[in-house]
Amino acid sequence: MRIAPFIAIAASAAALNGCATLSEEQCLVGDWYGIGVSDGAAGYAMSRIDDHTEACARHGVSPNMTAYAEGRARGLLSYCTPQVGFREGREGDGYAHVCPADLEPDFLAAYSDGRLVHAAITAVNAANSDLYRYQQQARDIETQIRNEEAALGAEGLTDEQRRVIRERIRRLRDDRDRALSFARDAEWQARDAQREVDMLRARFAAYYGSW
Repeated sequence: MRIAPFIAIAASAAALNGCATLSEEQCLVGDWYGIGVSDGAAGYAMSRIDDHTEACARHGVSPNMTAYAEGRARGLLSYCTPQVGFREGREGDGYAHVCPADLEPDFLAAYSDGRLVHAAITAVNAANSDLYRYQQQARDIETQIRNEEAALGAEGLTDEQRRVIRERIRRLRDDRDRALSFARDAEWQARDAQREVDMLRARFAAYYGSW
């Protein structure tokens, strides 16, 4: 496994927003080993048990800490793999530094690779968003220009009124041309960003498969 340079990764904690992490049935069944396996496979930190404790307290149930810890350790074996690390990084998810010391280096290397892909895809989306925005802006301005040109053809206008309309048309045409110029820049940026994505896809295919 190729080891990429270590990068600082901020832990990302999911907000509960007042929602219980376990249902009453899950608390009463009490499969704490299975719950631990599930949490470990999802990359949760050990502090997740605190949320479960709070969720089950209202049902008069306390977690089996030993069974949960054993299950979570088992679940982490399926989470702390290069494939999952790459997927987490590619999707922009956080990492809570949960992997065992012997598995973490490869996980982090893959996570770092995934973050490269995430950044490239984000750049493509941003450039395409700018392209659409500037193209739409140019279309809207073109409509305004046509309206002003129609107004210029109205009968009974004074020379001063015609001068004012022509000046508005001139400014609108400048704005349209500027929007079109920005759109062209965004299009080039989108192409460059997509090339980066394609390059990364080819580069990492041998390590993580197609994505």
